[in-house]
Amino acid sequence: MTHLTWRTWSIWLLEANLIIWATNALLFAVLVLLSSDLAGFVLSGYFSKITLLETGISFLVAGAIAFSGSVLPSKAKEYSRKTDENWSIDKLRNSEKRANKYIVLAITLFVESLLISFVGF
Repeated sequence: MTHLTWRTWSIWLLEANLIIWATNALLFAVLVLLSSDLAGFVLSGYFSKITLLETGISFLVAGAIAFSGSVLPSKAKEYSRKTDENWSIDKLRNSEKRANKYIVLAITLFVESLLISFVGF
């Protein structure tokens, strides 16, 4: 992989992480405003639990993307749409490359979840 690819991946990872944490902060603010119990959320481990949930979702998305390029979905799509587009190993590799971004994001979120749980949020 070239330097540009690693730079592109890093920027994508930072953007995705920023979007996730902005969503977490917004959800946290809404829940605190509705219940007026800031200490209860912090003591219950809200941030570590929600980050662990997002880790699982990211792994599921990565698995679905990787699976979409395999033989079974490709053949099902071929028969249902009546197309002449055949499955190839290149399609599988391309879908696995797309899934790698989400796997790296999920691993990053998992590490963040562990760090947050050790800090106590």
